[in-house]
Amino acid sequence: MTHNFSDDELNYLDPAKGKEQPGTEAVAFDPFADDDEEEVNTTAAAEAAAADAEEERDDVEIEALLKQVGASEGAAATEAVAYDPFADDELEDEDEGTSAVAFDPFADDDDDTDGHSEESFTDSDNIAALIKDLGVLRDKREKRRGNASALIDTSQRSRQQALDTFRELRLAARTNREVADGMVSLPYVVPTDPEYALMDPTEATKEKKLAPPQLKPGDIVASQYEILGVIAHGGMGWIYLANDHFVSGRVVVLKGMQAHKSADETAAAEAEREFLADITHPGIVKIFNFIDDARVPGGFIVMEYVGGPSLRKRRNALPERRLPFTIAIAYILELLPALDYLHSRGVVYNDLKPDNIIVTEDQVKLIDLGAVSGIGAFGYIYGTKGFQAPEVPTEGPSVSSDIYTIGRTLAALTLKLPHEDGVFLPGIPNPTQEPRLRRHVSFYRLLQRATNPDPKKRFKDISEMRTQLYGVLREIIAIRDGIQHPAQHSLFSPARSTFGTKHLVFRTDQLIDGIERTVRITAPEVVSALPTPLLDRDDVGAALLQGYSYTEPQEALETLRQAMQTVEYEESAEIPFGVVRSMLDLGYTGQAKQWLEKLESRLGEDWRFQWYSGVTQLLLEDFTASQLHFSNMLEILPGEAAPKLALAAVNELLLQSMGYSEQQLLEPAVARACANITSNLYELDDEYFVDQTIWEHISSDPKRIRFNSLRLYGTVWATNPTTVSSAFGLARLLRAENQVEMAVATLDRVPNASRHQRMARLTTIVQLISQDVNESRVRRAARRLEEIPTNEPRFLQIKIAVITAGLSFLRDSKLQAAASPNDLFEYAFTERGLRYGLADTLRALARQAPFSRHRYALVDLANQVRPVTTF
Repeated sequence: MTHNFSDDELNYLDPAKGKEQPGTEAVAFDPFADDDEEEVNTTAAAEAAAADAEEERDDVEIEALLKQVGASEGAAATEAVAYDPFADDELEDEDEGTSAVAFDPFADDDDDTDGHSEESFTDSDNIAALIKDLGVLRDKREKRRGNASALIDTSQRSRQQALDTFRELRLAARTNREVADGMVSLPYVVPTDPEYALMDPTEATKEKKLAPPQLKPGDIVASQYEILGVIAHGGMGWIYLANDHFVSGRVVVLKGMQAHKSADETAAAEAEREFLADITHPGIVKIFNFIDDARVPGGFIVMEYVGGPSLRKRRNALPERRLPFTIAIAYILELLPALDYLHSRGVVYNDLKPDNIIVTEDQVKLIDLGAVSGIGAFGYIYGTKGFQAPEVPTEGPSVSSDIYTIGRTLAALTLKLPHEDGVFLPGIPNPTQEPRLRRHVSFYRLLQRATNPDPKKRFKDISEMRTQLYGVLREIIAIRDGIQHPAQHSLFSPARSTFGTKHLVFRTDQLIDGIERTVRITAPEVVSALPTPLLDRDDVGAALLQGYSYTEPQEALETLRQAMQTVEYEESAEIPFGVVRSMLDLGYTGQAKQWLEKLESRLGEDWRFQWYSGVTQLLLEDFTASQLHFSNMLEILPGEAAPKLALAAVNELLLQSMGYSEQQLLEPAVARACANITSNLYELDDEYFVDQTIWEHISSDPKRIRFNSLRLYGTVWATNPTTVSSAFGLARLLRAENQVEMAVATLDRVPNASRHQRMARLTTIVQLISQDVNESRVRRAARRLEEIPTNEPRFLQIKIAVITAGLSFLRDSKLQAAASPNDLFEYAFTERGLRYGLADTLRALARQAPFSRHRYALVDLANQVRPVTTF
């Protein structure tokens, strides 16, 4: 039924026919329309929006035209003729001799057309004109429909284009991402197409003598999942890839659940399903469903398909089938939050290994949750030989057993582990067996603690392990690449001061005051410089001890005494350790030792107990006992610099007490490699490491003590450029090993911004002239001193030392002059010239002497060395 619009309605629809402006109309949005072209380029969206209104106007026009046709037929007595739709409108009418004109329904009836009135037109003319106009209106309507169709096509095309772009970019490589506080860049991994993940089970069935898959491609499981094929075979049977018909385009993984032979096992399985269904973490594969199938005992877990290679495949794709230490640690650090999440929910993963870690796009995900169980659960606990902790069969799974699998996984990714019949054997190869570990012994220590056969000696939780992984990673990057990163996860404060930085230069003060000095370091100065443990924020007494570091020791003791009288602090470890620290600060070392002996039964496994025990024994100068405690500290916290620095200093003090502080004990190549400047231990031949016990820190062998002290000083200095004590300690030991050039190179690395840079520069000058003096070293020492301002208090003392070294070189070599004609300072490099220079400098130094008696002695000495003259 056609609606006949009133004049007012027509005027509203067509603004050209009325004075009223059209109302606002909603139009279809065209995302490709140009906002600036409003009238010239009319968009398909606008045309479609106006199509309905214009079509209704055409209906009115057509109805009016048809009425006119009827009226004409009633008025004229002419006979209707057959209409030829293919006739040419331009042809002349042979009978009438007139041409047909287009009919204008809006023309004024009183107007003449070409000099003729309306009555002059024949009925056939009117009909022809009307029909032609109807054709024009038809064409307009078809055009509008075409525009509307084009709009629909554009919308569909844009959606399809967006989907195609999404799918294309999902399989395209994007930029790498920075992880581990920006220390490592992990590559973007393009997801694997599900079709490429499918495998032919025939070969695996023959080689491993496996039963063929129970399901075939095309089988439907639970009226929802269409099997596409198999992707792997695990401990609980074949793993299938399926298409989920209930969710368009989603591919899922069907993994078998363990079969149950008793009511207890069935109850345990139901409990496992309950907490598996509630696990949601971005680092863990999603579980969509649990289904039963008569063909597979135990049914299936329906899981998210994660397209990407496993860490095992990424490792095997490398030439040496080993991941770099940094990359492997970075992947594990990305995975630890997922495991920590599981532990916080009271469950353990049980089956961590490289095969179960998938890298896809910019994510690292855990897959295969079939072995997840409650902490301490017994029964059928699934795992993989070579990765599962040894105590699981007897004690059940725990957080500690998961820590073990993390360590084994990290070792399998980076080292060549011993194996038998395809199964990794227990144990970690030591640095003697694995050359790459010689350069990064801390990584070896970390693996040792994580995989310790005794669960109590492993990391207590994921958080503790993560902190040490960050420290080891930071150390590896510093030693390998020379890039230092801030210690953002350390358990210790920065070093409080320095030790051993001034001794060699201060020894020259004997020239000005006659007082003899040594270059020996002492236990009190070492303790005062060592870092201190940071407060454990999780301890119940942490709030009480917030400002502990800034409190006077006596006030701190009174506060701690009051706290120990409160029941709520009975379980605090920080409070009794705080008492020990205050006692040490007050000088009550004996009382501190007694306190620690009483705390050993309760807190002996705590790393802070080992630290404070080591500090106490160091102050008591029991260096052997101190070495034991700091060595234990290093086993517990392999990523921390503080125990390394403390143990290196204790070893140096031990050598001093044994009389080996100035003796060469090592092969030159080994000593240079420990400094890690021009070479490293990884590059040395195996013949240098025949003794596998060389890596043990508890020793009384001077060679092993010197080796460990050198290596530890070198590691700390390479990793922590602000720990200047390690640089001076390394330089002292290198000089004792007759590696003067290496000692100088070590101190040259002290940053210019450091307040110890001037002292490091002066120390290198003294080192150059301390042994094996030659002309080159004397001249280098002089050039270095000339770069130091003359207002340096010890300038004249060191200048005298350099001139004396040059004069001794000429005398020992029985030379009258140096090979080069250039002066040394402002004096000729001859015996006579240097004697003049030495006399003048001694007289200048005598003017600064604090005691008159020594001033006269310097003048007398100047007169003795001055050459005899005749005037």
